[in-house]
Amino acid sequence: MQNYLIIGAGLQGCCIALELAKRGQKVTLIERDHQLFNRASLRNEGKVHLGLVYMNDPSFETPLFMLQGALLFRKSLERWIGEKSNQLGLSKPFYYLVAKDSFLQADQLQQGYARLQEAFELWKKKNHDWDYLGQHPEVLYERSIEQEITDLFGEEIVCSGFRTAELAIDTEVLREHMVEAVYAQENIRVLTNTRVESIVPDQDLFELTITDSYGKSVILGDTVINCAWDGKYVFDQQIGLSLPSNLLHRLKYRIIVKLPDALRNRPSATMVIGKYGDVVNQNNGYAYLSWYPSACLGWSHDVSPPANWEQAARGVVDPELANQLSNEFLHAIEKWYPGIQESIVKLVDAGPIVAYGKTDVDDADSTLHNRSGIGFKSVGNYHSIETGKLTTAPMIAVNFVNTILGL
Repeated sequence: MQNYLIIGAGLQGCCIALELAKRGQKVTLIERDHQLFNRASLRNEGKVHLGLVYMNDPSFETPLFMLQGALLFRKSLERWIGEKSNQLGLSKPFYYLVAKDSFLQADQLQQGYARLQEAFELWKKKNHDWDYLGQHPEVLYERSIEQEITDLFGEEIVCSGFRTAELAIDTEVLREHMVEAVYAQENIRVLTNTRVESIVPDQDLFELTITDSYGKSVILGDTVINCAWDGKYVFDQQIGLSLPSNLLHRLKYRIIVKLPDALRNRPSATMVIGKYGDVVNQNNGYAYLSWYPSACLGWSHDVSPPANWEQAARGVVDPELANQLSNEFLHAIEKWYPGIQESIVKLVDAGPIVAYGKTDVDDADSTLHNRSGIGFKSVGNYHSIETGKLTTAPMIAVNFVNTILGL
């Protein structure tokens, strides 16, 4: 029996570890943080993308890939957490709001949405037991009348919009279920607070030098699975995998607020397409807020992100910066989500985003609009996982394990 070493215990690493363990394989799950699932997988909006935000991918591969990941998301999780896959803390459904200066206008978006709906109908015919986070929506979207959009979101920033079936999950709830499942699985050994320093192939084994609270040591394994997020390319280089020429790390901040009573039943909203933001009504009195012009405070094309991002990525933010960001977010979002300034800020932190691009999301030609080139790359028994988005992580885990086990 092989000994699998998995680097990184975010959602992707936990999913692959659980799938391998379910198949009777022995796994060592290595995480540099003091606890599992405590970085990028936790500090994001939790949206399980139906593909609607990726209408600017000219190949249309990204929307289709996201749709597939979304329709397999809960069913994949059910393999590892059972009925708790129906207890993920679903948000209010999303409205997609078309900004007045969006580089795709409502008619163009609707054409793409109609194409995505066709793919959805085909999926339903081929997969009779399908669901989307336990739901069974008839349609992915419906164009809203202008008065409805104006009444909900004003008319200063937004010119049109769509109701959608898209939902977000509560990443805190997902973490709780996944971590519990990992520690309950006897085939998984967990090493937290453990940093991998180097990977060296040694005949039929891999030699990993690690640093933990006891100092430096070496562990051996037959197969290495690199599920690190913002640090994965350092190890890829050591093994000989070529780096993408347009590798990009961004540091994006989020804010969690307690909503005023008047907004508790309002929908979630995403503004498209450009440097805008999201309001995720988590359906529990709280909301996730993002406003990209203020939120994106880190940009690096280096093989790994700057060391000074580390604190924010672990949830530690300077109070002065947290206060500044809170004021900027609330002021900007108030213009298209009226009443949000009455919210009470509860948390400010950040998560790194790994993608490929030279220009930002307000450039219609930016490759950041394409997230279809994900999956995994391999050199022998070394495998580097390209997660892409939270949406696709469970699907990728099942597909990956099927592949390496020859199924």
